[in-house]
Formats: sequence, C-alpha cells, structure tokens
Amino acid sequence: MPRREPRRRGRPEWLYPLRRAAGRPRARLVVFPYAAAGATALRPVLTGLPDEVELLGVALPGRERRFGEPPASGLDGIVDAVAAELAADPSVPTSVFGHCMGAGMALVLAQTHPRLVRGAVVSGRNPPGAPRSTSLDMDDADIIAFLESAGNTAPELLADAFWRDKLLELFRGDAALGEQASQVIGARPLGQDLLVLGGGDDPYVDPSGLSGWAARTSGRCEVLVLPGDHFFVIDPPNIPVITRALGDLVLDAPASTGGDSGGSPRVGRP
Repeated sequence: MPRREPRRRGRPEWLYPLRRAAGRPRARLVVFPYAAAGATALRPVLTGLPDEVELLGVALPGRERRFGEPPASGLDGIVDAVAAELAADPSVPTSVFGHCMGAGMALVLAQTHPRLVRGAVVSGRNPPGAPRSTSLDMDDADIIAFLESAGNTAPELLADAFWRDKLLELFRGDAALGEQASQVIGARPLGQDLLVLGGGDDPYVDPSGLSGWAARTSGRCEVLVLPGDHFFVIDPPNIPVITRALGDLVLDAPASTGGDSGGSPRVGRP
C-alpha cells in the first residue's frame, strides 16, 4: 500500500502516491477512480510504466483513506482542489487517466486547467452525445444490478447490508459527479492528445462509437479496443498492451496549445 501522507494545515490531501518515481519524475500520471471505488483499484494497470513516471491517485471522499467522509457532491470543488495540488509542482509533465466516471472527471480537469494537463486517457466511457452507462434516476435495484453485471464488485459485499448501503451511497454520489462531468465535457472541445480505451464486449460502452472522441479534441486521438467487458481495463491479458499505450502518451504527449491539428483518430486492436 502507498505510504499515507500527512494532511497539510488540517485540510485533506486529494492526491496520494500510487507509486513514487525513481528519482526526479520525468512525467506524472494522475488517476481518477471509477464509481464507488478508489484509485488504488487501477494500480495493477499502471505499475508496469517506466520508473521515471510518478503515479498519483485522486482521493475522493467516502473511500480508502477518506472512508469516514461523506461522498462529494460538487465536481468543481474536486477539480479545483486537485489542480491546486498539481500547481504546487507544475514542472512535471502531467497526464490524467480515468475509467468510466473517473474518465469524465479526468477530462474536466484537462478542460478547465489545460496548462496543467498535457494528455488524457479515457477508458470505458462513451463520447458526449452517446448514451451514458448510469443515470441519476436509477433506484437501488438498478444500481445493484449494474454492480453485479459489471462484474467488478465482490458478491459478498453486495450481500452484506453495511457494505451494500455504503456502495449505494458512493454510487449515487459518483453518478451525480458523472452527470456534472458530462455537461462540462460536452460544452467545448479539449486541446490535449487523447488515448481512448474500450472493451470489445462492453455492454455499456459501444466500442464502434469510441472514434467519436476524436471530434472532442484538437489534439491527436488514438482508440484502442481490447477484449473484454466493462472492466476490460483490469483484465490481466490486457494490462501489457494498455501499459505500452499509456507509456507512449505519458512520456511523449506534447504540451496543449489549443490549436487545431485535425483530431483524426487512429483506431487499433491488439
């Protein structure tokens, strides 16, 4: 487990180390968690990156080291707090990564603080205008069905009353954040390079529509479709392929200029 960092001046820290770089980091990757999870859940996908890449997780309230706090309800406050911590060391080239709900939050950070973010990884998320995998009008049964069918929630957690209620609370809060993110992302385009990841059998995200992300950025857009369902991103056979693609983006992404480079997608399968 990453070493727990002290809080500064009594305020919660939003960023924590998933893995420290060897020496001065050459690049930084900031990881946003998916709904009802913590960023640590995505660490297996990332540890194969070169040692010179610093990996930072975003600590959302209500989970992991901030388990006792109520879930956050405002996206702006989260994004601004993360940006403030990144701005303390702006010299390290920074990219962002998120899966599903987390991808939306990562893109909002890239859009609203473009000088801090050079590239973005969008995993398991439809482009704006396409149907979303979750919505605010889902009742408890809908949410439980989603968590069961998505396949990444232990059945024993859903069977336990305490953990089931906790997951429902987190999921509802995160669904609200995801809705807010969709509104921001759809309002104007990005300027960063995008790496878009999708599962070939994802029932919630249409892999054939992922090339639509190219229209959302003036930078380059690479789409990579891998075997698997919604949680293809943590399937062990996919991890080496994802790691190579992440390394290419994180270490080579040019600074965002906001110019128009055409946004042409490069679509591939492993």
